[in-house]
Amino acid sequence: MLDRSEFEAARERLAEHLPATPLATSDGVLLKLESLQPTGAFKVRPALNSLLAHLDQAREKGVVTSSSGNFAQAVAWAATRLGVDSQIVMQRAASEFKRGRTRRFGGTVVPCDNTMEARAETTERIVDQTGRLLVHPYDSDETVAGDATVGLELLDQVEGDFAVVVPISGGGLIGGIAAAVKEKRPGCRVIGVQPEANPSMRVSLAEGAQTVVEARPSVADALVVTRPGARGFEVARNYVDEVVLVSDEEMVDAVRRLAIESKIVAEAGGAASVAAVGAGKVRAGGLPVVCIVSGGNVEPAKLAGWLGDERAS
Repeated sequence: MLDRSEFEAARERLAEHLPATPLATSDGVLLKLESLQPTGAFKVRPALNSLLAHLDQAREKGVVTSSSGNFAQAVAWAATRLGVDSQIVMQRAASEFKRGRTRRFGGTVVPCDNTMEARAETTERIVDQTGRLLVHPYDSDETVAGDATVGLELLDQVEGDFAVVVPISGGGLIGGIAAAVKEKRPGCRVIGVQPEANPSMRVSLAEGAQTVVEARPSVADALVVTRPGARGFEVARNYVDEVVLVSDEEMVDAVRRLAIESKIVAEAGGAASVAAVGAGKVRAGGLPVVCIVSGGNVEPAKLAGWLGDERAS
């Protein structure tokens, strides 16, 4: 388990570069708008913290990571800001919208075959051949500590106990938030949300060990991880109250409602928390509810289609 001092160190590192993200209110629920980060998602926190923690090595050797899109953009942005060369391994089937944004932020995209295994193998090969600093998207101390700064901000922004609803991919975000919040206010509830198509954390918690699930297509491409990270899983076992599942249709409906009713742009995975609340799947125990809107990097054409077709899925 990470020490709280690592969370505070991450907050101190990030303060110079990232202001606290705001809370908005919609239908009586608080929304933590990580979609307003410079790269459109919370991932800039762990990316920037990872580079700042090893800045000399990063500047000397460069960095490499793998991502379906949001962490790719975050590492590219953070590296360019800090004068670091970055290579990002992305599957050829990854969103062209996110690949293009990664390049615009200054990253070099390295394509690989369309499997998680190919992505990992390509990344490992680059590390072995070049000595670049590996920046892990969800399973390193620096990543989880960077994610924990979301929880630290919530403790400053919300008085008393609350229930926080968090989208889950590899588990870094919910691990960081849960540890930061529960250690300070154990009366809070932490509820994770995953797509029905990729329930890796929920299955792993039920099995009592990290478990691999089949990768199936989902509108929430940012939440496709077949096995949770070790750190996120261990924190979840100790601090997460439950993990609920949402359908693609429920996430698309949440995207639509956020855009039309609250004027907030979110991608499907970023709106998973709002989807869970809207579908009546969150048991808050009477506490105020905070939904983490974790990302807003949705392709314009896809968003337009969802907004224009109430039957979209």
